[in-house]
Amino acid sequence: MAGNHKFESNKKYFTISIYAIGVILIGCIIYRFVTQWSGTKELISELWDILFPFFLGFLIAYIINPVIGFFQRNIFAKLIPDTHKKLQRGLSILFSYVLFLGGAAVCLVFVIPQLIESLQELSLQIPGIVEALRQLSDKYMRSGTGLLPKEAVTSIETNVLPKIMSMSNDFLSGLIPWFYNLTLSLAKWMYNLVIALVTSIYMTMDKKIIVMFLKKIILAVFSEKISYSILRKCKDCHKIFSSFIIGKSIDSLIIGILCFLLMTLLRLPYAVLISVIVGITNMIPYFGPFIGAVPGTFILFIVSPMKSLIFVIMVFLLQQFDGFVLGPKILGDSTGVRPLLILFSITVGGAYFGPLGMFLGVPFFACVQYLIENWIDYRLYKKEITLTEKDL
Repeated sequence: MAGNHKFESNKKYFTISIYAIGVILIGCIIYRFVTQWSGTKELISELWDILFPFFLGFLIAYIINPVIGFFQRNIFAKLIPDTHKKLQRGLSILFSYVLFLGGAAVCLVFVIPQLIESLQELSLQIPGIVEALRQLSDKYMRSGTGLLPKEAVTSIETNVLPKIMSMSNDFLSGLIPWFYNLTLSLAKWMYNLVIALVTSIYMTMDKKIIVMFLKKIILAVFSEKISYSILRKCKDCHKIFSSFIIGKSIDSLIIGILCFLLMTLLRLPYAVLISVIVGITNMIPYFGPFIGAVPGTFILFIVSPMKSLIFVIMVFLLQQFDGFVLGPKILGDSTGVRPLLILFSITVGGAYFGPLGMFLGVPFFACVQYLIENWIDYRLYKKEITLTEKDL
């Protein structure tokens, strides 16, 4: 019939329309974010503050999950029959979190007060040390003998010594308020920590459900071939990420303890403070040992230049042991990232996410490097191109 204008659906054009609308909406959102960047940064900051406890909970669950698996396989699986898998899992979770909270309690009760006490004691000693240096320079000038001319000694006394004292006070005055501000904001941190702990417990209990749900989403969205390729890549990235985090945490803990024991045997002051700094900065690959040695050397130099020299030699030998013996035993080649990319990841991660970004940036970029290399190898394989060292 000529006058029939009945609407007929067309799946092809309907799909094209949906994609077009989606692209337009995404483009509008990106345009708004870019043109109003200050508001976007504020929105991202607020969103990050809200989601931070959940991210921290995920990180706790991710770190503690291998510990739970270890206790379940090696202890509770032998004590409890396999017919009670849930009981095995529950006791493993309980035991692991008791250890985790116990370690946190030890740090709060013993380590942190000693750190604050060491900083206060060090800040009180700086004026006396500077005054002793000034008296030494006066005695040097009165003696009239020495390798340096009187003008150089006068310049050191009037310019260098006040700058040393100012830098020392600025350094310590920046650390002490940091600890006190941390104490004042304890309520907020405790709230975030409670939410994170509860979240991490639920994540560890529902691990299989969460993993299965994510697998179903991937299989539902992508084809079977692509889905299993994605799952395989995720498994490899998980191995890289978890191997680095767990291995580096154990390695840094051992290095921190060894540093404390060696400083105690050598009778070096501020052993707890400096060992904590060395242990924490050791989490950063390659450059962490150098970063951690600088504050300790500076602190001990104020007390005694000879003790500072002993500390430098001790840290150098300790890092050689870590680099050639302990690190390879624990870590192996967990990341396979070149030093240049490590420097890049530390710089970018630290600039945007602080110390946590410096630590997590390395395994993150290791995963990115793995995915890019895998994609490049696949593309070269499809093009039947083979490169060897002779082609370089």
